[in-house]
Amino acid sequence: MGIKEFPGKARTYIKSLTWRDILNFIIDQWFLECLGIAILIAYLVPNLGKKGGWIAAQYSVIYVCPALIFFVSGLTMDTKVLIRTAALYRIHLVSQIMSYLYTSMFFFVFSYAALMSNDKHINVSILGGFILLGCTPTTIGSNVVFTRNAHGNHAATLIEVTIANLLSPVLSPALISMYMSSSDKWGEFRPSGGVGGYQALYRSVFKQLGLTVFVPLFVGQLLRFLATKQVKLVAEKFKINKFSSVFLILIMWSTFSSCFATGAFSAMTPQSTGLVMMMDFGLYWFFLFSTLLVTRGSRKVHFKNKYLESIFNFFRFNKRDTIALCYVVPAKTPALGVPLINALYANHPGISDQMKQMLQIPIILYQIEQLCFSSSSVPFFRRWVRDEEEAAKLEAEEKARAEKSAETDTEGIGQSSNSSSSTEVARSEGEGEVVGDLVGVEEVDARDQKLRDLEKQ
Repeated sequence: MGIKEFPGKARTYIKSLTWRDILNFIIDQWFLECLGIAILIAYLVPNLGKKGGWIAAQYSVIYVCPALIFFVSGLTMDTKVLIRTAALYRIHLVSQIMSYLYTSMFFFVFSYAALMSNDKHINVSILGGFILLGCTPTTIGSNVVFTRNAHGNHAATLIEVTIANLLSPVLSPALISMYMSSSDKWGEFRPSGGVGGYQALYRSVFKQLGLTVFVPLFVGQLLRFLATKQVKLVAEKFKINKFSSVFLILIMWSTFSSCFATGAFSAMTPQSTGLVMMMDFGLYWFFLFSTLLVTRGSRKVHFKNKYLESIFNFFRFNKRDTIALCYVVPAKTPALGVPLINALYANHPGISDQMKQMLQIPIILYQIEQLCFSSSSVPFFRRWVRDEEEAAKLEAEEKARAEKSAETDTEGIGQSSNSSSSTEVARSEGEGEVVGDLVGVEEVDARDQKLRDLEKQ
């Protein structure tokens, strides 16, 4: 297809492209390129980044990298904004309802339909992994990174991922047990973790949240409070927000290394691989666009009935909050999905280690696709939110101008009062001088009159 076959505007745009434009585009996609290199390294040298491997990635990567991501968030986020966002109860409720109930319901429906088809080429472990995927919470690190890059409300994202992961030890096992009890065909995949398994899950979740979220976020906020100007200067000069994306790539590299090391991918049939890829692709975009429709499409629907209107108002958000929800709702985390599987099937005699790895495959492949899709959607969201950013900037400038004008008026009033008082003082002084002059003249006249009287005598 030659350039002449393109429409007029497209042809003009293609002709105007220079090697600098192409180079800038390649540089802008550095995240996906580096992620591809990381996956290749994980395939070639899986023992380097796997859990229990050469660098003990279960500590050096799984704990350190998320901690650094939230440390950077603590350094760059205004404390007042964080506190103000924590009070937005609407976004908390909508986010958690859609993240847990809405997404898990669709994962269950498609998995149950595939199970009922009795297709022998589809591994039941993969279908069970989809139900586990739907019931896991949203990701901890990547959501914050992508929301910040897309100029969304990353303070809201940070709070939502924290709430979701705190709720996970209670909600996730309950939802999995409910969905797995729908049919006897799930067989040994119906969880029987017991008290010991759930206690291990609780310890794992709260230990991970404490070390990777709360402590680094608190330290970052504390440093920002103690040295605000210095922290802002360093953040702007060295662009420390970019480091969060690097840490995210390291997390994915370790995850892929563990999968390649166990041989979980090689045990999948082509039918199971195709099913996983299609379901992950379709459901991610379905969740993203449905979130957009619920939060922004409802703004164009109005009802005369005040109760219906209030219900739709509950789901209406501005663009920055919508971007946060679009990254939080569809995303699922392998960081808690793996401990969840270990907890639910810790003492299960019918589940082998390879079957556990098979359960993890939908979660891991979904993580790959959501990272690629989330990264590719950042430029779109950044352009989409630009009008709100410009309006907020103009509003802030007008507010600053009004405050400056009020200060100027106050100073002017003070100066005018000072000048009027000075004038009054000067006037009183002038009047005193005039009176003094008159008194002096009268004294001179009286003396001259006495001299004239003496001369006459």
